[in-house]
Amino acid sequence: MMKRIGLMIIALGLPLVLCGPARAQHAGPYGGVFLGGNALMSAKGSDSQGDFSLKFDPGLMGSAVLGWDFEPGNTAGEGRIELEYSHRSNRLDKATFAEGSVAASGNVTADSLLLNFYGILFGDRSWSPYLGLGLGAARIEASDLRVTGQPLSGDSAFTFAYQAGLGVDYALSDHLNLDLGYRFFGAVRPNLREADGTDFRMDYYNHSVVLGLRVGF
Repeated sequence: MMKRIGLMIIALGLPLVLCGPARAQHAGPYGGVFLGGNALMSAKGSDSQGDFSLKFDPGLMGSAVLGWDFEPGNTAGEGRIELEYSHRSNRLDKATFAEGSVAASGNVTADSLLLNFYGILFGDRSWSPYLGLGLGAARIEASDLRVTGQPLSGDSAFTFAYQAGLGVDYALSDHLNLDLGYRFFGAVRPNLREADGTDFRMDYYNHSVVLGLRVGF
């Protein structure tokens, strides 16, 4: 699924990247939406019984942003600052204990609000590479997680979250940009509750490939 989503995003973006030049620098406020695929890395979990691992299927992610493009030559640098809300969801596939792997089900979702800072390398071209970092908070939810049909957890928790990203901006016009990018998203281990009331913690590290449109005002 993840491979299919990645190929679709590339297929949508490539014709636009190959079209003619456009003005690359907008200054001022903007808004945007992004859609892509995400892969939640196998998570190490721990509870009162010991350590185990959880494996997830790839899923979809979406985000919305509001931000500000700095003016060219700004003393803060070439780039932008933005507030981003994102939603990621992944289905639990299996759980692995010391005795072996067993079937599992349920979903883990992450809703996050981040403040992102992006540095952009402008040039005499319509496309511009960028790098970025983000900090904020996330709500991690374990929705009806089950192992061999038995309930594991159905809880949620707020935790500190962070993000690193890179990609390419392509100026379609003075106020419209196409954004093809990669995001690494992580969160401090949330403290969840198992079905029997004991504490349950799990890693959360996520890789995403996104395609988005940003509109300058």
